[in-house]
Amino acid sequence: MIDALHIAETGLNTYSTYLDVISNNIANISTAGFKKTGVNFTDLVYQDSQLRESTSTDNTNFVAHQVGLGTSVSSTYKVFTDGALVQSNNPMDLAISGSGFIEVELPDGSLAYTRAGRLTTDKDGYLNSMEGYRLSSNIQLPPDTEGIAISSDGHVLVKLSGDNDPMEVGTIELTRFMNPEALNAIGSNLYLQTKESGDAFSSVPGENGTGQLIQGYSEVSNVSLNEEMVNMMVAQRAFQLNSRVVQVADQLLETINNMKR
Repeated sequence: MIDALHIAETGLNTYSTYLDVISNNIANISTAGFKKTGVNFTDLVYQDSQLRESTSTDNTNFVAHQVGLGTSVSSTYKVFTDGALVQSNNPMDLAISGSGFIEVELPDGSLAYTRAGRLTTDKDGYLNSMEGYRLSSNIQLPPDTEGIAISSDGHVLVKLSGDNDPMEVGTIELTRFMNPEALNAIGSNLYLQTKESGDAFSSVPGENGTGQLIQGYSEVSNVSLNEEMVNMMVAQRAFQLNSRVVQVADQLLETINNMKR
């Protein structure tokens, strides 16, 4: 009976975590470039239990049975399916159609990766991510820039005041990973490379398995509200069932305790 309480506790903890993940997904349904989080479940180790079994000759045998010890969340992972592309008509908005990340530089000099392609410029004219991190390609727009065009393969062209011919100022590359689901999400649509994600491979958009850039579009969250609501109902029902197991085990223990009296 004590095992029943412990097993039910693992279920409560597991589905509490699952509900937290679902809630975070729903909360970010309107966040540009957000990628939903999935959950991997695993059953805990088994132990052998000796159960008494009577034969037809009234001889008693002991038969070994395996009893599980509950469940837990083994890991969470990011789901990098493409979100819908929405036209914004803002020339500083970039959507990635396909796989790949834009590489940015953090304040400590380390590199991070994002799918949110809403670009801005800093006081020196360098292209930054929407969170204010400079693109690692170090593309600087001249002070007299009147317009900007970014091709599907990442070439950045600017139109300067008084000049009819556009000038190329750099190329935005995309970075891919062998296992992007293992990237470490640090918030603000930023991800860090991990050992499990593999090495980072940067190339011109459209080459080596990377997607292409689409100017004037923004990628929305890939969270499906219908799917998350169904997942939430399943998680809530499982949480309720484990709570019921705790109640039943408590009632049985109380009954046993009263019988001893």
